[in-house]
Amino acid sequence: MRIFLGMITGRLDYSCSIIGFLENAEKYGHEISGVVATCSRGADEDYIAEAGKKAPLYLIDLNTSSYLKEMFKKLGVSRRSSAALLDLPDNLGSGLVPYGFNRNQVVAEAMLRGADILIFIDSDVLPFVLAEKDGEIVQKDVDFFGSHLKHLTAGADITTSEYSGSNILPPARFDGMDELLIGLKKENMIPYWKNSEKHLCVTLSSEEAEPCPCDKVLGGNAGFNLNVFSVLPPFYSPYYTAPDGFYLARGEDTVLSAALKPAGVKCTDIQTPIFHDTYGNWPEIPDLRTQPSAQARFYYACTGWIGRNPFYIRRLGEDTDALLDNMRRNLITGARAAAEYTGNERFLTLADKFDICRNNKEHNENEFEALSEAWSEFIKTGGFC
Repeated sequence: MRIFLGMITGRLDYSCSIIGFLENAEKYGHEISGVVATCSRGADEDYIAEAGKKAPLYLIDLNTSSYLKEMFKKLGVSRRSSAALLDLPDNLGSGLVPYGFNRNQVVAEAMLRGADILIFIDSDVLPFVLAEKDGEIVQKDVDFFGSHLKHLTAGADITTSEYSGSNILPPARFDGMDELLIGLKKENMIPYWKNSEKHLCVTLSSEEAEPCPCDKVLGGNAGFNLNVFSVLPPFYSPYYTAPDGFYLARGEDTVLSAALKPAGVKCTDIQTPIFHDTYGNWPEIPDLRTQPSAQARFYYACTGWIGRNPFYIRRLGEDTDALLDNMRRNLITGARAAAEYTGNERFLTLADKFDICRNNKEHNENEFEALSEAWSEFIKTGGFC
């Protein structure tokens, strides 16, 4: 069984966590047959060499995707489908590349390199969990690959888990929090955020949590039996341009998650919430009210949710003017409250971005359908079904 590790990142260098995960695999006796990573802004050759000593590293430069384009041509994948899957979208800004576009190339290359299992990590996660011991938060070592492989070899098509560390929602308390979350389609997080002054939005691992079936995949901590992509659509996440710049939508794993149940895919939450340094300064707790860096991180998370929502709501069959109008009204109120709370007027632009993305949903739907057709052709032509 050939196990591959996958990562998407802008620049591959020592800020990424591949080496740490390969050392974790060595520690627990797991052989990693290869690593597939994407980059769009170059790579550190020393890092590539060091990681390559532990496992073959296949680097995809998204500006060229040369190996994949060559292999697609040999397989007989049509130029149209090859372009849909491998050519960078037009008018991208600042070297940013849609998350779904990244992940699909990792999956495709892993398949073509002979992988059976692909385990995704993000560049800012680490192979341990945070837990509480004697009233203190401590790092607890975990057999990361073993946690995934136990279930992937016992019948699960996909394995996944949450993260430990700071939640993307930072601690806060202001009137308008509820409305902001409703406008971002994160209303399920209202009770959690309201209680943030108590738990500080820090998630810890629980020894009592047992693996269980789930229907939500988290792309930075997920394992795939690669044959599952014969029945699943590709990853997809929109992108959009606003007057103040180019933005990537979040949710390529959310869109994929919506396809699990209709496809009969078995997904297991392995209850191994690896550490995610969400704000890049753990153990400091982000202060949304006073820290520009925390404000910027949260703001971009909001723009990412907004970019996903109109398309995602349509995929769920919930696309109505009444729902979207209600989200917009709440977003206006919540964004104004966030701007007042932080003193950061950038939050006032969120409703305008919502309008842009709402107007883009037909384009996003057409783009997704074209991508799905291209993916299906690749899967069939490559004999992966």
